[in-house]
Amino acid sequence: MPLLFPDSLQSPQAVLDQAKNASRDKPHYLVFFASVDPQTGKPWCPDCSEVQSEVERLIPEQNSTLVFVGDRTEWKKPENAFRQKPFNISKIPTIIRVEGSADNVAAEASLFPLRSRLVPRADIWEYTTGQLDSAPRLIESELRDRSKFEQFVQ
Repeated sequence: MPLLFPDSLQSPQAVLDQAKNASRDKPHYLVFFASVDPQTGKPWCPDCSEVQSEVERLIPEQNSTLVFVGDRTEWKKPENAFRQKPFNISKIPTIIRVEGSADNVAAEASLFPLRSRLVPRADIWEYTTGQLDSAPRLIESELRDRSKFEQFVQ
């Protein structure tokens, strides 16, 4: 997945909408990454820069969304939208593997009370509201472990 850097932050709803076609057989990956430092042309986060080539190599472009959490100042704010539900990102880089159904993933941004269970349905797992924060994820240093990263995307 080439890391193409947009000029602005994505809204939480726009990020969720990207994962609408996720299923257990065809997961969608949300890649939370540092925005580009305009002075260097690289992500401001050294951990993001370190794993960028592996992310590009292992994450399928057609089933992924690159999410920029903001510049260093924006990311450090407790009210940063991606630090809040339904994402609950605390460290970057973070990759979330979304395996839920389309309509229920999009419901994540709603204001309904959050639940914390997966409901089996046929041969897929359907996300109920609030499940994105319990979806499989790799965080920061886990992305440096090549075998763990490769298992995560298989």
